[in-house]
Amino acid sequence: MVLIKPILLWKPKKPKKCKKVFVMKNRILQMAREMFLRHGYSKIRIDEISSELNISKKTIYNHFSSKEELVFAVIEQGMIDIEQELTAIENNPANSYEDKIKSSLSLLGVWVSKVAVLINDLKRNLPEAYDVIVNYKKDLLMRHGMRILNEGVKLGKLKEGWSLNMALYMFIAASEKLFTDAFQQTMPTEMVSGFPLSLEERLYSVIEIIYTGISK
Repeated sequence: MVLIKPILLWKPKKPKKCKKVFVMKNRILQMAREMFLRHGYSKIRIDEISSELNISKKTIYNHFSSKEELVFAVIEQGMIDIEQELTAIENNPANSYEDKIKSSLSLLGVWVSKVAVLINDLKRNLPEAYDVIVNYKKDLLMRHGMRILNEGVKLGKLKEGWSLNMALYMFIAASEKLFTDAFQQTMPTEMVSGFPLSLEERLYSVIEIIYTGISK
């Protein structure tokens, strides 16, 4: 995984060798991640996270010295998680090329969609963290998105040329905006009433359409 310098701006406390401590730290990370992704960074307070977990603010500060340190840890853990999931898809010998490209793009699309609110908030309120996640997003799309498209060209399954870049660009644009409730409400009801309910299903439908367009 590519190391991104801004993460090193904070120094995590040395972990205590105790399973209970590890479990609590992980609980805090998971709850913070859920709340930051849903509402953004600036709108969430440490006491709100502690309330959701039914623990004291002091307990959180025993693991993370500040909300800033916590959001950097959330970003870093998110990077680790998606890298592991994408690698598992790509290295699974049971997956056909079609399975790999659709599953990988679907996972990338879900990740891009889920971090959109947090990215926009960080741009205004914590630029250092914004730079980290945006630079990582670019790197992720090149290393996984474009790599699997280029693999399709080598296998003779996809058309070669600029259309591959456009296909990925269109898919990421759709992931970031097209399926938000706010955007959907601006569209005629008749147009969107038949859409699949879950984000994953909607993104998979877009992948099917794009894949058809770039396949040989």
